[in-house]
Amino acid sequence: MSGGRTRRRVIVLTAALWLTGGPCAHAQQEPPVELAPEPDHGDYSYDAGGKRDPFRPLFLLRRSATEAVEPLTPLQRYEIGQLRLVGVIYDLAPPRGMVEDSSGLGFIVMPGTAIGPNGGVVTAIRPRQVVVEEWQTDVIGQRHKKEFVLELPSDQNERPRR
Repeated sequence: MSGGRTRRRVIVLTAALWLTGGPCAHAQQEPPVELAPEPDHGDYSYDAGGKRDPFRPLFLLRRSATEAVEPLTPLQRYEIGQLRLVGVIYDLAPPRGMVEDSSGLGFIVMPGTAIGPNGGVVTAIRPRQVVVEEWQTDVIGQRHKKEFVLELPSDQNERPRR
């Protein structure tokens, strides 16, 4: 019974190849295509100096091979958005602020303190605010200054003094 099935399959496949113009069909041959001669470009040479390597991943552009990698402080390991401001002492010279991570670990900051992995620096401490300035490089390679303001949360439970 399996021999009958195999024979039918061979007949069906042969008929399909014959009807579709398979390897048994005689196709008309097209004339060979003649390629145009290559134009002479003279003494052209490509200079990649000052251009970005299109095959190098973009995340590697942030640090070049010549930059010395300095160890990050614990505060530089956190993104600025991961920190929240919990206190400000404004009457001191210089003023100080306290930021806290999600686990409750606190850090004292003052103007000039490095914060965040992208080279952020605390530039100002105001009443109820800490201002952090960060330089970011876009895809094109241009640097832009971005300013983050960390604010103390408003205390909803605070009663007005009489």
